[in-house]
Amino acid sequence: MMTMFKKTLLGAVIAAASVAGSANAYEIGQNNDFGVEVYGVAAISWVHYDIDKKNETTGVKTDGTTGYDYENESRIGFRAGKEMFDNLEVFMQVESGYVGEDGKGSTFGGRDTFVGLGGDWGKVRFGRMLTPMYELIDWPYANPGLGASWDWGGDVKFNYDRKGDMARYDSPAFGDFSFSLATGRGDTATDGSNFHGASAHYRLADVVTFHAGLETGEKYAGSDADTFGYLVGFEASLPAGFGISGAWKSGESEEGGKTASQDSYSLIGQYWNGPWGVKLGYTANLESDIDGAKQDDADSIVSGQVMYVHNGFVPYVRIANRDIRGLDGTDMVQSDIFVVRVGIEYGF
Repeated sequence: MMTMFKKTLLGAVIAAASVAGSANAYEIGQNNDFGVEVYGVAAISWVHYDIDKKNETTGVKTDGTTGYDYENESRIGFRAGKEMFDNLEVFMQVESGYVGEDGKGSTFGGRDTFVGLGGDWGKVRFGRMLTPMYELIDWPYANPGLGASWDWGGDVKFNYDRKGDMARYDSPAFGDFSFSLATGRGDTATDGSNFHGASAHYRLADVVTFHAGLETGEKYAGSDADTFGYLVGFEASLPAGFGISGAWKSGESEEGGKTASQDSYSLIGQYWNGPWGVKLGYTANLESDIDGAKQDDADSIVSGQVMYVHNGFVPYVRIANRDIRGLDGTDMVQSDIFVVRVGIEYGF
């Protein structure tokens, strides 16, 4: 009987503690009148790489298949905001990185994480986010599966992608026109390492949208390089479910009295018939140039994707061929990579 009493008493104490804890948590929530949103993406894909390499100095070929991999690009974030004064809202966002295979890339705050102020005059944000130019590079010109060349595969580095220590202003829409401005630190450990960027967008007749972006950097990524890059592009909605987008980007890096430059382009066509969509994309990095000398390092990707949209879910199949050239040590190596990817995404 005493044992039963002790168990009952222990249960009552645990239940009371649980209720007290819940009450406190509820009280904290009640006192916080910020509007809070939890959002994220559930995304995973099975991917197979078939890789052939050729050392263009020795002519030696290497045939090999890496097998398959599961790439987990799931992530989660939180947004909150509240009006501080009339026409002045304070808002914030914290977003994790991709989960990856073992969670190492999922640092909380690894993606766009900032505090900002907004109103009908636009919004200004401080923290970690995409630069205005890279925001255009990444969308709409990198999908489907063109990023390994278009986004980050260039041989001349002249722009950042997602960057901390940034202040960014995004204008409201002035009719069909809007723009963004940003500035920030390149490498906080290097004196004078800074970057500055801008983008502009103009929609014409609800059919074509034109985009432009530029970015400059001093002591890029902690080096002694001064950089400059720009992008011009468009996206158009055509009749009968067709669409097309294309962009040209160019950049240069000057260091130690030498100037390196490289041009790239991306072209994407798509077709939608109800929930079914097809995309076909091609991108190329042209040969880079160092003080007028071509470097024989051009590369390209052609990629196609079929997808289906239902109730917010997007299953897809993507096939791509990457012809990638670059230095491996002191030798130029060409890699032909055939990629098959099957995945599903859901945004919430």
